[in-house]
Amino acid sequence: MGDADDRSTAHPPLASSTSTSPAPSVGERGPGVDIVVVGASAGGVSALQALIGGLAPDVGAAILVVLHISPTGSSVLADILRRRSDLRVLAARDEIELARGTVLVAPPDHHLVVAGAVARTVRTAKVNGHRPAIDPTFESASGAFGPRVLGILLSGMLDDGVAGLGAIREGGGVTAVQDPDEAPYPGMPKTAIEAGVVDHVLPVGALVDLVGRAADGAGPLVPMAEVPVPDHALGTPRSDNDELTSISCPNCGGSLWRRTSPGIERFECRVGHRYSPTSLFTLQGESLDDTLWAAHRALLERGDLAQRMATRMRRSGQDKAARRYDRQREESEHRAMILHQALMESRTAADDDAGDLAAAQPDGMPG
Repeated sequence: MGDADDRSTAHPPLASSTSTSPAPSVGERGPGVDIVVVGASAGGVSALQALIGGLAPDVGAAILVVLHISPTGSSVLADILRRRSDLRVLAARDEIELARGTVLVAPPDHHLVVAGAVARTVRTAKVNGHRPAIDPTFESASGAFGPRVLGILLSGMLDDGVAGLGAIREGGGVTAVQDPDEAPYPGMPKTAIEAGVVDHVLPVGALVDLVGRAADGAGPLVPMAEVPVPDHALGTPRSDNDELTSISCPNCGGSLWRRTSPGIERFECRVGHRYSPTSLFTLQGESLDDTLWAAHRALLERGDLAQRMATRMRRSGQDKAARRYDRQREESEHRAMILHQALMESRTAADDDAGDLAAAQPDGMPG
């Protein structure tokens, strides 16, 4: 891998740092890695195929892959990667043992987390609106293997995985992202670079070389610590630095606490739903849209009921009461019309934004 491919010296420093020195290489930061964790979203399937397909069958690390997928149905990602790779590629199951040269793919509707020398598939609260999400995998791998972790973030929108890269870097591990100029959807890599949590910015071909050089271990995988799987049903512990906000969780409606670490800001509710600022803003908008449509429907229903009541009053000779219901019907229908117009204008703006994003991508479609 030549110096021209590795652009880590151009990265901004962590928010709390004034250092402008180049990011450390694999050899400068801790020993070789035992665990490689890879996260991807929109446009990431082709990058995953190239990355996993380019690795030697004797690569000396366990590899965990998380791709944002639908919570329903089954995932064919393991089959896709298996056809492109000489590695052992498996759809992860709960309490499966980590092994060098084995790729574990996160299943639908479950987070894939590292718990000691095994991987767990758990259905805890969504993170950044996703399950599986990238952050839980990255963070748990760092907690168990510390500096012997390499985290890689590929193509995707928004910023899931950025906090996870921050945890890996803080734990002494190595972090890398796909070059945004190469990624079909550069949002996740760009956000990680801007947060100052990235050691290496590389095209996928150079990421293959990075993994090959870093993952040179042998023998059984021995974690630094046994990390328990968080049980959010029991409540999430708070620290003195957490700030209770006036913002509600888009998933459950609970209060959100604001947590910060160098370069990273995130929000979390009592049951464990977690959001980056960008993900929270996006999901909050979707929740607001659903709420407004529900209000629109309720106004139409109220108008319909008022009309029925007016007809009933007239049949019984109660014209004054009928006129009162007529006014209420007209008021409900007028309010529903105003709300519908606002919803249509909001939808048009959202479609325009989506069109601008698609026009900026090679194919206009996510992977």
